[in-house]
Amino acid sequence: MSDSLSFTKSGISSTNKFILLSLVSVALLVLDSRYAAVQTAKRYIATALYPLQWVANQPMEWYEYGSALMHSQNYLLSENQRLTKENMQLKIQTRQAEVQLRELADVKALLTLKQQGLSEAVAAEVISNGKEPIGGRMIINKGSTHNIREGDAVVDDAGLIGQVLQVHPLTAEISPITDSSLTIPVMVARTGVRSLVYGGSGELTLRYFPTDADLQPNDLLVTSGLDSIYPAGIPVARVQHTSRNAGTPFYRTKLESMAALHRSKIVLVVPQQKVQAASEPTTATP
Repeated sequence: MSDSLSFTKSGISSTNKFILLSLVSVALLVLDSRYAAVQTAKRYIATALYPLQWVANQPMEWYEYGSALMHSQNYLLSENQRLTKENMQLKIQTRQAEVQLRELADVKALLTLKQQGLSEAVAAEVISNGKEPIGGRMIINKGSTHNIREGDAVVDDAGLIGQVLQVHPLTAEISPITDSSLTIPVMVARTGVRSLVYGGSGELTLRYFPTDADLQPNDLLVTSGLDSIYPAGIPVARVQHTSRNAGTPFYRTKLESMAALHRSKIVLVVPQQKVQAASEPTTATP
């Protein structure tokens, strides 16, 4: 045997290893293609090596699974934040649209009221609704620079709110009709019977309505126009309940204000009517 093919040496040269492995590969190919036993052995060997392959593949699968899970969580979190933000924006926009529609409806109603004989009225915005502990007064954003005067009537689209109590250059204070300082000449819209509505303790009372006159629940009380402050025909209150006081000739009533009072946003300030002075008789010159 030549020295190049000798296996008795301490090592095998690279050329000998290549030749040997090539021969073994060719032999295995021939055996695999011709003998079923070799294929059976391959299946056994593959079955035996499968656990090792499975263990070897687990770190990569765990890494891919963890990466996919983290990506999914990050995506879901970002989508949740986006949807939450959009939901909040839509809710706010819905509230804003509702407020705008309500304000537009109030403005439209007031414009209609202004066209129905209140052409000189001044529209104003309520900047304080009177719920603070300052006597229940409301404050509007119009004052003496807008020709607002003390004593002017204030209405909303539903009825009489009150009367201007104090005027500043840019604002004015309003006393609601439930204030004890106000007395309003009214009449029953159904019958035309006149009376007076008094404010006090946050309520309206019809103190001296005679029991021999016709008064029923749901009757509407409107301003009678007998003074220079309130134009005739402005809704003031609706009768909720009537009963006869024992021993007195007057009804006991419960009234509900027609105006929103402390909930109104836009109001009209109606200027006082000018009282015509009686003309003095002229004396003929002789």
